[in-house]
Amino acid sequence: MKLILRLFFLLVLPKSIYASVVIVNGLTHLHSIPDAATKVQGEILVRNDGNKDSRILVYRQDLVPACGEATNYPESNSHQRSLGNGLHTNVDEKMLAGREEYVVRYTIELEKERSAPGTYWEVVMVEVADPVRNELQGGVQVNSKVRYAIQIILDVGVPEGPKLSFENIVFDKVAPKNILLKVQLKNNSEFGIRTNVVLEVYDGQGNKLKTTDANSRMMYPGYCNVFEIPLDALMPGKYECVIIADTGKDLYGSNISLKVD
Repeated sequence: MKLILRLFFLLVLPKSIYASVVIVNGLTHLHSIPDAATKVQGEILVRNDGNKDSRILVYRQDLVPACGEATNYPESNSHQRSLGNGLHTNVDEKMLAGREEYVVRYTIELEKERSAPGTYWEVVMVEVADPVRNELQGGVQVNSKVRYAIQIILDVGVPEGPKLSFENIVFDKVAPKNILLKVQLKNNSEFGIRTNVVLEVYDGQGNKLKTTDANSRMMYPGYCNVFEIPLDALMPGKYECVIIADTGKDLYGSNISLKVD
């Protein structure tokens, strides 16, 4: 008897198993309207870069980045800020010929119970129906598929200033001189905001030694996100660090001390 193990890879895959189907115009689509009565239209451009026909499935799911937990993709309408049944696509399934481009069109008409100012969101899943790789090793069949989660974000009303809070900060030692800093931020406002987080590292004399590369995440209202910052090859000693969360409108900072043995 063959044991069939189905693995689903979301968003990022090694180049060796990339599907020929790609999303051309980005994985985040942001819309802003003055009130909930305004209708929104958008497009997701899908392209088959291969020479063979490829079938795609298009469906909706929620995205829930719960505090301290992995991001979940439950059924649509699972929380009050979901676009719910107001998000519609023009197609559920499509066969793409080789080298064909296709526009998945979507509309948003918010339901009456979702009229309060704030950010609403959902994801449109574009799944390549045919396996990217189909192998049989040691009696285990592995089918690898690709799903793209395109975030559809809708701001209703005039966005207010963000209200972020640092919920948890943890250092993980991943090698003798390599450290991974995990910063958990929560958005306490009604509007979502894309946030960059960097870490500034200072020595005992107050000299800045380094500033890490910006780590960007979408912060949804009422939810958390974890920013992972690698710190490589720090010499043994004590350091003072400043975590900076930059929303483009405001800066939030937190001071921490770090000791490397």
